[in-house]
Amino acid sequence: MANEIGSLAADRVGSGPASWAEHAWHADSANTYPTRFDEQGDFLSLVVEQIVHGHAPTAPPLRPGDNVVTLGSCFAAELRHFLNVAGLSSDSFWVPSGLNNTFALLDFVTWCVSGQQTARGFRYERSSDGTIRDWAPAHEREEYLNKIRSAGALVFTLGLAEVWEDAETGQVFWRGVPESIFEKVRHRFRVSTIDENKQNLEQIITLIRTVNTNAPIVLTLSPVPLKATFQDISCMTADCVSKSILRVAIHETMLAHKPHVYYWPSFEIVKWLGCHLPYPVYGTDDGVVRHISRFMVTNILLAFVRCFYGEVTFSAVKATFESSISMEPGGPGEPPFLVRGTVVEA
Repeated sequence: MANEIGSLAADRVGSGPASWAEHAWHADSANTYPTRFDEQGDFLSLVVEQIVHGHAPTAPPLRPGDNVVTLGSCFAAELRHFLNVAGLSSDSFWVPSGLNNTFALLDFVTWCVSGQQTARGFRYERSSDGTIRDWAPAHEREEYLNKIRSAGALVFTLGLAEVWEDAETGQVFWRGVPESIFEKVRHRFRVSTIDENKQNLEQIITLIRTVNTNAPIVLTLSPVPLKATFQDISCMTADCVSKSILRVAIHETMLAHKPHVYYWPSFEIVKWLGCHLPYPVYGTDDGVVRHISRFMVTNILLAFVRCFYGEVTFSAVKATFESSISMEPGGPGEPPFLVRGTVVEA
């Protein structure tokens, strides 16, 4: 039927000159991929216009002095240091390092809020003499809970979809399995699913909302690649799978449009924008190809301040640090307020 809705013209042949031109497709409200990336001397504007669009709050929700609680892998640690030194966060508290998977994050938040464990996380830490022991909180639970209650914002950074699990208990290790307790039959490696990670994120948000109803909750994904994989495939392709699972889990969580829940696209700033830049974004400072350049990290943090604190605070922070750090790619010097080399394994 020549006039059937959805059919192609009868005289259209193949994909040559008779095929539909791009301008003939329906394109209302489409956000197109840029035809070129022109920094025009303002990398931060490029980030906000091409990457952050649609993810930032409509109005900056934070004020200088609001306490920002950060949990998870590299971006969380970087942001915590940055805000403290910039004088933007009124307080901060120690959290266990390396909470890179959503099982660990959920276990920690569950303990903070309810005093219970999820029965899905296996918590341990390495003592100063190198021995492995169950993780012992550095502070009373009530102190952690009060910090979450009074937080102006909470930022969670995800790093890994690959996890180690205890086959007997079903518990997922916060990190890898310590060599001193590893049992080949009992401890199994697996790749967690999109649905598992989505459920963990939803439970984290629900728990936070029981004690803090309005603070922005910001989800981010670490752009630092896997250091190693236990899959029988290359680490680079395993990293793609791991990050993709977490990114889709975040995306599906965001589709619920929960109030005051945001995604901060640090992952895309490095992975998607970074591949179009005329300079490298990994390994420029210490030669380690997994480490993101200080230039990129600095600008990701400044863009966060711009979107969540507003132009006045952003301008003041940028001016404060411009004299002491390089704002050019490959420039000398290292920002003193950042974690060197983004060494948190994500």
